[in-house]
Amino acid sequence: MPELPELQALCEALTDEVSGRRVESAVAVHPAVLRTAEPPLTALEGAALTAVNRRGKLLLVQSDRGVSLVVHLMSAGRMGLRDVERARGRQTLLRLELEDGRALALRELGTKRRASAHLLDDEALGEHPPLARLGPEPIGLEADEWRRALEHPRARLHTALRDGRRVAGIGRCYASEIMWAARLAPFTMTTGLSDDGWTRLASAADAVLGQAVARAREIGGVDMPQREKRTTAVHGHAGEPCLRCGAELARVSFAEYELVYCPDCQNDGRRYADRRFSRLTR
Repeated sequence: MPELPELQALCEALTDEVSGRRVESAVAVHPAVLRTAEPPLTALEGAALTAVNRRGKLLLVQSDRGVSLVVHLMSAGRMGLRDVERARGRQTLLRLELEDGRALALRELGTKRRASAHLLDDEALGEHPPLARLGPEPIGLEADEWRRALEHPRARLHTALRDGRRVAGIGRCYASEIMWAARLAPFTMTTGLSDDGWTRLASAADAVLGQAVARAREIGGVDMPQREKRTTAVHGHAGEPCLRCGAELARVSFAEYELVYCPDCQNDGRRYADRRFSRLTR
């Protein structure tokens, strides 16, 4: 799933490439991808794109017509700038064909159609629920701001970190990386974190996300790959030795993903039972 670091680097690269380019054709290939009717997608035709920005895990393609395309990638959506012929592939859901022979295309991997787009004017943009409900951006938050964002309502830490209404832009991968860097147990309740725990969380989030954004910028590119090129300490490394203490990394499997952590570094040597609603093993 695309998360804050990859999306931030993508938006910066796309803005450099598409700013000032006019849209010659705006096409919703899949009938269900565009979730708004007014203004019509054709309102973008003839408009010059001004920027591609990010808020949380949402992408905002902005234009000089006072309308913006808000893209919800969900788990398998991808956004990128391609030559027009390549952008007309079978995975493409929506494309904006530009005057330079390239197209800004929204595509989705696999067969499920969860990605979506909303074309909104400036007034509607400010009231768009997925945007309006987002919490603060995580980079630069102080410990007390993290506490206010996550502590209530009470939840497991790994769940709260991924809740965009609490803090925006963090998904499965970087939630695990931040908890590992902060030496925090994933199933710790947010009401149970100490002052030191919140301080470690704030420091770890800045370090993990800041480094990931820098790596994503180095990789560059204006088209999201099929699979993100990430460097991770725990995510995707279950069964391997912990880079910090050497203990075997453990997993908890859920319906569509797995959570990886170090029992020794993060949970005082205890392992969680690997089942859907996990509890500490006795």
